[in-house]
Amino acid sequence: MRIRTICSLVLFLLFAITLEAKETSPIAIKGILDLRKIGNSDHFIIKLNGEWEFYWKKMLHPIDFINGNYKPDYYGDVPSYWTDYPRASVKTEKFGYATYRLTVLFPKGFKKPLGIDLPVFDSSYDIYLDGKYLGGNGIPGKSSEETKPEYKRNFFRINPESDSMRIIINVSNYDHRRGGFWLPVKLGTFSDVQKQLANSWAAEWSVMSLLLGFSLLFLFFFIISPKEKIMAFFSMTTICLALRPLFTSHYLILNLVNMEWVWVVRFEYLGLFLILIGLVWYVMNLYPSKIFRLIAWFITIIFSVAFIITPFLPVKIFSYSTIVFYPIMILVIFYLLFMSFRGSLKKNALDIAYFLAFILLLVGGLHDMRVSLGKATTIGYSLTYIIVLFVFVQAAILLYKWIKAFLEKEKLQNELAFVNRNLELLVNERTQELKNRNEEIGKQNTMIALQNKQLSDTIQLKNRIFSVIAHDLRSPVVNILYMLNLLKEKEYKEKYDIFANSSIQYAQLVISLLENMLVWGRDQEDKIKFSPEKRDLADIILTNLSIFKETSDKKEISVNFTQVGNSIAYFDKDLLDIIIRNLLSNAVKYTPRGGRISILLKDKTQNGERIMLKICDNGIGIPEMKQKYLFTATEIESTPGTENEKGTGLGLKLCYELVKINNGIIVVESKEGEGTCFIITLPIVKGSILPEKE
Repeated sequence: MRIRTICSLVLFLLFAITLEAKETSPIAIKGILDLRKIGNSDHFIIKLNGEWEFYWKKMLHPIDFINGNYKPDYYGDVPSYWTDYPRASVKTEKFGYATYRLTVLFPKGFKKPLGIDLPVFDSSYDIYLDGKYLGGNGIPGKSSEETKPEYKRNFFRINPESDSMRIIINVSNYDHRRGGFWLPVKLGTFSDVQKQLANSWAAEWSVMSLLLGFSLLFLFFFIISPKEKIMAFFSMTTICLALRPLFTSHYLILNLVNMEWVWVVRFEYLGLFLILIGLVWYVMNLYPSKIFRLIAWFITIIFSVAFIITPFLPVKIFSYSTIVFYPIMILVIFYLLFMSFRGSLKKNALDIAYFLAFILLLVGGLHDMRVSLGKATTIGYSLTYIIVLFVFVQAAILLYKWIKAFLEKEKLQNELAFVNRNLELLVNERTQELKNRNEEIGKQNTMIALQNKQLSDTIQLKNRIFSVIAHDLRSPVVNILYMLNLLKEKEYKEKYDIFANSSIQYAQLVISLLENMLVWGRDQEDKIKFSPEKRDLADIILTNLSIFKETSDKKEISVNFTQVGNSIAYFDKDLLDIIIRNLLSNAVKYTPRGGRISILLKDKTQNGERIMLKICDNGIGIPEMKQKYLFTATEIESTPGTENEKGTGLGLKLCYELVKINNGIIVVESKEGEGTCFIITLPIVKGSILPEKE
């Protein structure tokens, strides 16, 4: 069951991560983003995603749109690279320049200060708002010579002057393998956007600090235990992951040194190569195999060469390495998932923990691969944050294994010293322990034999019961069918009432037999539903008397019901129905024609908060020897009624069990040839426990 749950989780995550992100906030349509119906105009942050006006090979400025002479070549999805646009609509290339334009509509009279958070574009841009130049990133141009690439995150404050705002962004790329947007532009109230930007900036510094701390911890363990090479490779991978935020997203390195754009990108890719090399050797030490060792050496050689030549290559060449990097990383993680899943099938706790951790890593890797390819997602790069959790899990597992090995070694040393000092005592203890175990096994064998006997007796009892019921059911069913067939004949039409009444009596007998059998079966499996509440016991008695009125009248039996005091008790209605129905059925069955049945319902609250029900008849009575085992006998015995009425022998046993379930007691008083009384005592309040004998 646990393995099926894990598989379902994996399939769900892999399916979810491959779906296109669905924006729930307003999106631009045909170059217009309508915010006039935004829910809370005082506090909001939205992504300017959707269809922007796209002008390929045009470097347009606000003045160019005054006369309306320019029509968009295409409405391009943002964020995405312009090379992803259909070439049937606009023939884009990876190198070139373009203008993006978007009109934003605000609620009427909107004057709140706004903030706009602009990520980097590949590879330079200028932005204009309502005809005014806000700033940019590098210098966009119409040729490689005119263009100066740069990466830095921009944040601007805007004071809207009208109910609409026009954004124009000139983007140029001649230095990267891709061009255009690859992260969303965010717009919102100034304080909210500023706060979100500051929080994300602080989060990246925090992530760096945490990962560096973990990497130093792993490095320390490797230094004190050089045989643990897995610690060294995990430390190498973690250090590179910790330094990655310096060269992505917020480009924190620019807060420390003034670095050229080309080196920012180079260090980003150099870090990726080292991460992959460290990861494959970490995997090799975690789940070693001959085939994967060859794969690890192949990956190491390829990306070591890439690491050496990257500082000498232009970005437009080495940036294509991600096309190879990400698939290899995903394949390595799939190998980890396969090996850890195989261990999980053996119910290995560490492999289960590894498996869940690698799922997290796979989700983060797939998500960041989509972001790097310019695919729309609800969040930006997330792998760094997922890696913090992943590293924490791995740290806990690695430290657990290291400490466990140390403690195991210490334990073995202590046990060896103990054995040397107490060998003879230890032998005696082991001998006594074996003796005790043998005795315990003997007791368990005896218990198993007893349980087998009880089980055998129960099975035999059930077989006898079903045999009796099958025999007793056959007779009334055959009689019902016989009388129904007779009614089809013309000469028996006059006896319709007689046959119908007889059929009803036989049907009632069948229902009673089936009901007793079903309830008894549930009692054997402890599945009887018990739902007690305060109810009027007199109502149940009167209802059941009406059921047996026709049968008692047929035998000319007089029935007298007397109530003294309160008739409210605490019981389960359905179970009491069965008890009273069985007792009344027995009373009618074993009372001769012309006899009498008396029912007394008496309130005994003053004697202990309980109520008494007494059902008596002047029938054939029960022998004294039989009374002792009337409710508890294992043998099933059915005595015919005064007019040869049938029964299963289950009724009184069932009454006894159901009275116990209702926290009551039942006793019998009888003299052979004079009659029988069944006395039931029930509590009238919840939680009341009655003594076993009155």
